Amino acid sequence: MFGGALGFPPGHGRVAGFADTLRRHATYPRFYAFGAFNLRNRLVGFSYGYASQPGLWWREQIAAPLSPEQRADWLADAFELAELHVHPTAQGNHLGSQLHDRLIRAQPHRTALLSVMHRSDRARALYASRGWQVLRQELRFPTEPRTPFSLLGLRCAEAEE
Repeated sequence: MFGGALGFPPGHGRVAGFADTLRRHATYPRFYAFGAFNLRNRLVGFSYGYASQPGLWWREQIAAPLSPEQRADWLADAFELAELHVHPTAQGNHLGSQLHDRLIRAQPHRTALLSVMHRSDRARALYASRGWQVLRQELRFPTEPRTPFSLLGLRCAEAEE
């Protein structure tokens, strides 16, 4: 189910690589994660993210194309929504919306950032419905140079002092 929620077929090698990435991300400050389970107690969706920190790979990739003003505004107190996935058999039941909302409500940052593939129409629609705005289009990462991404930003409720 984990691989399916990520869009990989059963036994795909990228699932193990993703597990390593998740373990590393779980050590980052202000890491938050939520899961959704079916009636057989199988994971059918998950979301997670963490405090954005200078020097982290993704942050450095997305900071470069931003203007100095955008970097000051969007990166000063940011949360990185790293992953949000729902298995295809569980889609259409608002699990993605619930996982998104729970994660965004839990984190205390002023802004949140994420990158989404252009071909992910369903994900793009979810984020648009939740108030995310496009900060940059046609973003290319060295790990996937042929895949265009958009950088999205969300202004979150002010963290309580």
